[in-house]
Amino acid sequence: KVGKYVVEGHVPLEDVQRLLNEQPDAIGITVPGMPTGSPGMEVEGQPADNYDVLLIHNDGSTSIWASH
Repeated sequence: KVGKYVVEGHVPLEDVQRLLNEQPDAIGITVPGMPTGSPGMEVEGQPADNYDVLLIHNDGSTSIWASH
């Protein structure tokens, strides 16, 4: 938990900071899986995967919060 939000997975710091600044009416944010290149999943010599950070809405649905 970060403040009143759940943050699950390898979420970049800038997306957590945006969440705290914008304060959406939501449960939190998540990065499903363990995409290469996400925080803590960097692999020397391997290109980073494209991945999405999802906003978890109060009804459990998700939408894209950020793309990397």
